[in-house]
Amino acid sequence: MIGRTLRQRYKIIDKLGSGGFGETYLAEDLDIPTNPKPKCVVKRLQPNERNRDIPNSDILRLFQKEGEILYQLSQSHNQIPKLYAYFEEKQEFYLVQEFIDGHDLSQEIASGKVWNETRIIEFLEEILETLAFLHQNNVIHRDIKPSNIMRRKCDDKLILIDFGFVKTMTASGLLTSTIAIGSQGYAPAEQAIGIPKFSSDIYALGMTAIQALTGNHPMKLDKDDNDEIIWQNRAQVSDALAEILTKMVRYDFRDRYPSASEALQALTFTIVNLLPSIADWLKPIKIYRKWGYIHRKTKEVLIQPQFDDALEFSGGLAAVEIDKQWGYIDKNGRIIIQPQFEWAWFFAEGLAEISVNCKSGYIDTTGKIIIQPQFEEAKFFSEGLAAVRIGGKFGYINIKGEFIIQPQFDEAECFYKGLASVEIGGEGYCIDKTGNFID
Repeated sequence: MIGRTLRQRYKIIDKLGSGGFGETYLAEDLDIPTNPKPKCVVKRLQPNERNRDIPNSDILRLFQKEGEILYQLSQSHNQIPKLYAYFEEKQEFYLVQEFIDGHDLSQEIASGKVWNETRIIEFLEEILETLAFLHQNNVIHRDIKPSNIMRRKCDDKLILIDFGFVKTMTASGLLTSTIAIGSQGYAPAEQAIGIPKFSSDIYALGMTAIQALTGNHPMKLDKDDNDEIIWQNRAQVSDALAEILTKMVRYDFRDRYPSASEALQALTFTIVNLLPSIADWLKPIKIYRKWGYIHRKTKEVLIQPQFDDALEFSGGLAAVEIDKQWGYIDKNGRIIIQPQFEWAWFFAEGLAEISVNCKSGYIDTTGKIIIQPQFEEAKFFSEGLAAVRIGGKFGYINIKGEFIIQPQFDEAECFYKGLASVEIGGEGYCIDKTGNFID
């Protein structure tokens, strides 16, 4: 395909990947009189091994439906890729859609990496707003997962992509049995038997958020005797947010939020009334290649864009990057800790992870190094302990830098309610603060 020109207009220049029922390619639009030519995404109908049991007629129908829905919805929502063309050439079917310059969230939601609660809430708020728009138009996405959410480079917005599995409901909300499709770990039980609901999208989004919060893929999370997901022991999360996420991923669809609008309403109530400590109105945003901070609701710029990168506030400070060095600012934008670190992270329990000479250590809110940089990797403190990696293995230190649990684990998560999840040889275990394994 690379080098081929479709309709004497769309020149294929690279392969992006595959998903749903098609392969996707990066192309140039030769009809637009600019240099360089604007880019677009060409999706070719290409059933893969994953979909071998689905009749070709159904695959073609779904591919056509993707184009139809993209055209209808993208005209009214800027966080859904626009459709430019749908056509057949040499007995093959193609979609041409908007190219989103950015990266998908599988690069951010990686194994062992965790998001803080503020970031999770922002993520849920933004995607639920898009899902609410879909649900209000009687559309179920059916394949919410990290790789189907793009972070757009120009404005940091989250864009929902890959509408190859979408399904429309009738005006009455009824849906007859359909093809059982979705992604393992993210698709709920009712979708697996071909009867998806609006709350099926809620489940998939909840599982994505839990993955970001715990650093564990959904397939690695245990279930209880009622098939409910066991996840809170792997995360540091407030009871209020935990309640929302748990309801989002209930096994029985009738126990979840019935639509994105209702989930968003519950989240908004939580932000305003229950989580004042993390509902910080300062939000980092990228404007013309520099980062600053805006008011989360009014969108007013409160700290002018001037940083190469910027993180959320924690402990009253935010880590920012200037000329490849990280330091910290206060909520007035004043530099409190001079840029001097190769990397810096959030404050938790008064300490933040930093990197010097490719080694991780911890500083306090004055910038004083409390625990010397010596670790290959360091995670944030919770309940007085932090997981650190040295010699290729994780152990746990206290705020003095003393090992309380010796390095012995391949992976290790933060403590929550006295317990932490660890991994040895691909097997997951739970330990207490003395390092004893809990059944």
